[in-house]
Amino acid sequence: MRIIALFALLAPLAQAEKWFEKMDIGPSWMNTFGDYFQGEKRVGAIKGISLDLGENQRALFDTETLRLVTVYQGGIEWGATPWTGAHGALITLGNKQTPLLSTATGCGWADAEGSFEDKRKIKGFGDMPHGRFTGHFRHGRTITLAYEVNGTEVLETLAQKAGSVTRSFRFGSRKADLTMVLAEGDVKDLKAVAKDGLTIISEGERLLVKVPKGDAELVAQIAFARGGDPVLADKPDFKALTSGGPGIWTETITTAGEVSSDPKKPYVTDSITLPTNNPWGANIRFGGFDFIDANSAALSSWNGDVWTVSGLAGDWKELKWRRIASGLFETLGVKVVNGIIHVNGRDQITQLIDLNGDGETDHYKVFNRDVYISSNFHEFAFDLQTDKEGNFYFSKGGPVRGGGRGFDPILPHHGIVAKISPDGKKFEVVATGLRAPGGVGVGPNGEITTGENEGTWQPCCKINFVATKDIPVFFGTEPTRHSLTNAPYTEPLVYLPMDVDNSGGSQVWVPEYAKFGIMTGELLHLSYGKSSIYRVLTVAGEGKRQAGVVKLPIQLGSSAMRARFHTDGSMYALGFRGWQTNAASECAFQRVRHNPDVAPTLPEKLGYTQNGVTLTFAAKLDSELVEDVSSYSVQRWDYVRGPQYGSGEFSVDAPDAAAREQALAAESQRHRMRDTVTVKSAKLSNDGKTVELVLDGMKPSMSLKVGYDLEDEDGEILNGEIHSTVFGK
Repeated sequence: MRIIALFALLAPLAQAEKWFEKMDIGPSWMNTFGDYFQGEKRVGAIKGISLDLGENQRALFDTETLRLVTVYQGGIEWGATPWTGAHGALITLGNKQTPLLSTATGCGWADAEGSFEDKRKIKGFGDMPHGRFTGHFRHGRTITLAYEVNGTEVLETLAQKAGSVTRSFRFGSRKADLTMVLAEGDVKDLKAVAKDGLTIISEGERLLVKVPKGDAELVAQIAFARGGDPVLADKPDFKALTSGGPGIWTETITTAGEVSSDPKKPYVTDSITLPTNNPWGANIRFGGFDFIDANSAALSSWNGDVWTVSGLAGDWKELKWRRIASGLFETLGVKVVNGIIHVNGRDQITQLIDLNGDGETDHYKVFNRDVYISSNFHEFAFDLQTDKEGNFYFSKGGPVRGGGRGFDPILPHHGIVAKISPDGKKFEVVATGLRAPGGVGVGPNGEITTGENEGTWQPCCKINFVATKDIPVFFGTEPTRHSLTNAPYTEPLVYLPMDVDNSGGSQVWVPEYAKFGIMTGELLHLSYGKSSIYRVLTVAGEGKRQAGVVKLPIQLGSSAMRARFHTDGSMYALGFRGWQTNAASECAFQRVRHNPDVAPTLPEKLGYTQNGVTLTFAAKLDSELVEDVSSYSVQRWDYVRGPQYGSGEFSVDAPDAAAREQALAAESQRHRMRDTVTVKSAKLSNDGKTVELVLDGMKPSMSLKVGYDLEDEDGEILNGEIHSTVFGK
């Protein structure tokens, strides 16, 4: 829908439009919307779909309550983080001044007992027990809604004509009469007519519509208007509307890729030029992707678009982009299964189905929408992955307040990792206690990982890990603990200081077919905040899982949010700039190739001994530098996990109990007490690749930083640092 903000209409003509005021979102738009009811601002629909009826006429349908919230003529008041950057301000419909129609908050259809009472498990949230939204169809710019009420399948489309609006329905068989709310509040000058057996009932300040029971399919209409008699639109052909129709994003955009070559670098990054110059003003900030096949990929944007790009298997001189879907709700995850594109938004996982083979989505089919959401700006739904059994996973943020401290009211699915069965019918929680997990990873044996961000109850960023046998687990944010009331806090694989990662993304496991210079089954961690990719070096041994990270020498064009391995053995990485990050550009989609002719310079194994640390490199090392203790620097410190935002750094060697206690009562980031640890000796192993460092005391620490400045036998410099966590036995 070509959205024009209400305030923009009133602004001086000289004022330039912002990008979101010019973007053609499409004929439907799924989001959380505010609106006005009897002049008072409210949350109109937590899971809503706004419909562009043409002639600046708009409608809002609540997909949880199955109620037509409002129909009005006008614009919107802009808000919402992906659009304006605002924290907390909703996108609000401009229906304050006498809308054509509005309804009060509540059920749109009566249940089998004739009641409109909200009987949901949590009043105000989730789908009604007697109805569910199943998706929508697009035919040109006409949208057909699909839902069920009391076991009856319903298709509905809206159209405007001569100032009137018509709601057209196709009802399946009905075991009993159905009753719908048509309008509430100011209905004194609202005129409505019904056809085909529907009956309009007036109850004071409310108009209802009764649908008669019957075994046969029923196609029927209602029209309404103010200030004149309603004019019915033509009766629609529902079969045609739901069988695929004309496209609206018919143009293909061709770009050329930038293929790099540097024989001296271990990793080479190629860039896919994005379709930023497109005729719809669509903002390109991709936050999820997956390969459709070896030659093409599907990418979803934070602003609700889905695009495909083809030509990946070629020479990259012609990459062809198609906009295949629009109007989805903050889509930050994509997974292609059996050729079907699944997109994860805040409201639901949607299957994108092309019914007529023209390359555009005709059917936005609900795969699963069990997730509870509120109107909070921060509860992003991150990523979409599958395990080898076909189960889907995503992570969901907590409802952080504006400014980042504390939480708004908590719902059951805030701060979790969700698992959805392969058929989409079962939704379960496998991890709780998350605050801002920017993505997930699923390992070859069902292992699940997430990132996490510093904040309330989270002392710093970290990488969480859970094995299948340990599900469900609690990852530390007490307000999002949910049902795991007595579960212990599951420590992460590794704590990450803010200069290493200040906002985590996804994780990806290296598959057998990768040609990446890293062993099969290893884990990589993506940092959205630092636009970096880290190799995760797990430490073998008894006790808690523990690991360290070392930064890969990969230069990215934007942040690091998502990564997947292509069948050619390379890794594709995706990121955008939306909140706190050092990303160099708004968005980048890149291929990272390993150069096998350049010897790797990073550690490939990390180990702990009773007296210190071992580092193993792929190349043989220069023994003189290895055994010089001045080639190393070591620090360690702890954090305090508590109700404050983040944590300072606290001495391990000289614990300050008073300072740690104070950190539970007040923010402590200014407390910086790292211990400098003396390296007593360094020894090179017989194979010439492993360094054993003996430290002046080896003890548990939440952060252990080991810096090294070495050379291999050929004089190649090996300079870097490992950040790890030591739990001990």
